[in-house]
Amino acid sequence: MKDPRLTDVLLTFTQVDVSPDFSHARVDVSVMGDDDQKREVMAALASSASFLQREVNRQVKLRRIPAFHFELDESMEEGDRMTQMLREVARSEGREL
Repeated sequence: MKDPRLTDVLLTFTQVDVSPDFSHARVDVSVMGDDDQKREVMAALASSASFLQREVNRQVKLRRIPAFHFELDESMEEGDRMTQMLREVARSEGREL
């Protein structure tokens, strides 16, 4: 059953850094939602990491599939906040961005 709190969440994988020996992969994740939704999404990803690793192993033939480590990336939200602030300043000066 779907969690209704997570139906309005935008999830984007923004970057993946894989260690040279392919043993670990840091996956940066942007979650557009409130703080509770972010925590729930990150917890769900963490608990699904081994399942996702198995699925990648099933579909991609490599000698080693890295263990996934998910990190919250808030850069997209920060960029959106900056854009909104710039728009507000421009509007206050009678301009449009």
